[in-house]
Amino acid sequence: MEIQNQKTSAPEIFEIWDIFESYIASVIIYVLILEALVAVLFFLKMRDAREPTVRHSRRRNGKLSRPLGSLERVLLERERVNHWGTVSSVLLLDSAEKLKQDHLIKALGLLPKRFPLLRMRINQSGSHECFEEMENPETVDFKVLDEIAANEWEKGFEEEINGSSFNTDTGPLWRLRLLKETLHVGKYRNALVFTFHHAICDAQSIFKLQQQLLSFLSSMHDGEDFKVESLPLRPPLESLTSSLVKPNIWERLLFKSVFALQRVKNIFVKPKNLYLSFYPPVADSDPSVMKKTCLLGRSLSEEDTKLLIKNCKSNKCTVHGAITASTHLAITRLLQKKKQDLNAPVTVESSYSVSLRKDCQPQVSSDDFGAFISASVLSIPVPSVDLTDKRGFWQFARACAREVHTQVDSGKHRNALKFYQCIDIRSYCKMSDYKHNEGRRSHICNINNYGAQSTNLSEESLFKIAGSYFGVQGAKTSHIFGNNIMTVDGKLYWAVEYFPHVTSKTQAEDFTDLTLEILKGASV
Repeated sequence: MEIQNQKTSAPEIFEIWDIFESYIASVIIYVLILEALVAVLFFLKMRDAREPTVRHSRRRNGKLSRPLGSLERVLLERERVNHWGTVSSVLLLDSAEKLKQDHLIKALGLLPKRFPLLRMRINQSGSHECFEEMENPETVDFKVLDEIAANEWEKGFEEEINGSSFNTDTGPLWRLRLLKETLHVGKYRNALVFTFHHAICDAQSIFKLQQQLLSFLSSMHDGEDFKVESLPLRPPLESLTSSLVKPNIWERLLFKSVFALQRVKNIFVKPKNLYLSFYPPVADSDPSVMKKTCLLGRSLSEEDTKLLIKNCKSNKCTVHGAITASTHLAITRLLQKKKQDLNAPVTVESSYSVSLRKDCQPQVSSDDFGAFISASVLSIPVPSVDLTDKRGFWQFARACAREVHTQVDSGKHRNALKFYQCIDIRSYCKMSDYKHNEGRRSHICNINNYGAQSTNLSEESLFKIAGSYFGVQGAKTSHIFGNNIMTVDGKLYWAVEYFPHVTSKTQAEDFTDLTLEILKGASV
């Protein structure tokens, strides 16, 4: 399964623990007995207080607005409390002509007309936060960074992802930076660095926005007339999926009880991370190292991408299963490098994002812009598989794919949205605000795989995609390695987040290169 039905992100992109399996049944029963009477009596009142009376968009003082949903409120609060969730995406373009900045500025001004959430700020004056159109709905935050060249796009990414936070009171909740144009193999190369507040979008939405921008630029270059029609401002994800994610009274009791237990547990016990037990955080030995989010960009050629897909099909496996297997095997080998007598199988904890667009009613199209994601966790025993053992690799990859399919089919990934509707969101975010292990959770890596995408550009188009990479801010709290993958026009692009106060660049490169070596080795 290419995780179109699949780190919200998109990235999408947030951390969830396995709520139902974390505690023994007897402890939960005792807590339920203590809380049941109070919870039942206040259930109706609690439900009414948590849910705004209007979920759909409406005009407020002449401005389009709607309340934030639970997921959006979590993403908003994670940014405030944990400085987590800003999403930056780098789009590399090659062309035979210089990029006309006046065309780019005009095209950027059209994007808010197409995507309503680009016109929004967050109004926090009432009892519930609301998206509300800005004073000037077509405001665009655009700058040219001439001091950073397009071929140094990783530096441009770092500049933006670790830059200033968005002013949610005034908006806009997105911005674009254009790096200095360079020459690359006889073509003009441009790097566009988009940055978004995670509350307004997932990674698939970002790509669709970039696709729309390229369409505008191509039409302007060719002198074609076109009309821009606004997409609707969709209700929150919880409203669109209410038949699947609205918790019943017993689920509310269960989630509230688990949350209470987790809060108590966090006072005494901090999450343990297997990777950091072998490779302690860099900041432990060098407190002066800067705390930030960095990115490594890699790609497979069109030929290697086709070969990977072909081998996945012939081995009855999904691309996501192969990616999961290669990342987990790479982690295990890095652990064994530190401790050669480490016994297999080694259980590696990870997480992955899941698109909920197909669960929405009415169904949300691929063109809609917003945060339509959830996430789930994996805890997989990783066998000892030699680099030359292709059969062993594909056997493990199929096991990974089956586990993901089983979780998605069971609806486990929807528990996150149910959970958010039952808890105090600020308290939940504060639980992750700790210094132990530089704020790392127990899972070692996250996988956001957004499958195969197409720019729909013709062969005669002015622009060709030379790279598409994205990452999520996680310097204060997150995983160890974030894998953000997207196949665009037949070529797979892979970006790995790392945090230099947690792991060195060398360690991140070792993980990234070993992962791709394993993946390509199994596909030859």
